[in-house]
Amino acid sequence: MRRVIDATDIHRLRMGYGVIREAKAPEFAGQRLQLCAYLIRHPMGVLLWDTGIGEHAEVERVYTPVRWPLEAQLAAHGLRLADVAVVGNCHLHFDHAGGNNRFPGVPILAQRVEHASAALVEDYTIPGIADFPGAAYQLLEGEAPIWDGVTILPTPGHTDGHQSLVVETRQGRVLLAGQSFTYASEYARALLSQELRIGGYPPDADEDAFADYPAWMDDLQALDPWRVLFAHDVASWERGPGIPPAG
Repeated sequence: MRRVIDATDIHRLRMGYGVIREAKAPEFAGQRLQLCAYLIRHPMGVLLWDTGIGEHAEVERVYTPVRWPLEAQLAAHGLRLADVAVVGNCHLHFDHAGGNNRFPGVPILAQRVEHASAALVEDYTIPGIADFPGAAYQLLEGEAPIWDGVTILPTPGHTDGHQSLVVETRQGRVLLAGQSFTYASEYARALLSQELRIGGYPPDADEDAFADYPAWMDDLQALDPWRVLFAHDVASWERGPGIPPAG
């Protein structure tokens, strides 16, 4: 792929946060969990990755969200809703796809299995995400090129249809990893397990000690990303020196 944009053409948008009041997601109970979307300026147009926190009575009760309007986030970059050429979602939960209905007629990229879950599985997401007037979902089945230097990569785990975006920049490959990992530190821990296995290090007492990272990371390792960005963390991971092989 040609590297047609700079890393500075990828912009983080701060979309708001929620405080989880119940045991719906016990690992996050009582925490503020923020949501970031990403804006990519490309010669083919503007791509928006995730659209913010949707509105629903159950969302308000459980997460008490604070939303920072998408229009204001785009305006800070001199853009309007109408300037967005393509929308993509890492997955279709309410906090990542809640603003999809703001884009009737605009192509929305999602994995077919993810859209089926959003449409058919009870309480998977909130009404009005999987379908709304003018919805123009483009349903994918696995890896898919989008524009020159922009590719969808399936990263299942958080959901079966979770996907990430690989963006070629002049500085190196950038991965918009969505919620494949909630925090950059989680990705770094998983990467260490992968590096130890590849480097020939003996596992710990548990023979599966190096199996605590998703299988898709082996495909990602071949891409050698330079930077990884996350939907729930403003911290990012950047490539540094690798570990030495086992002696």
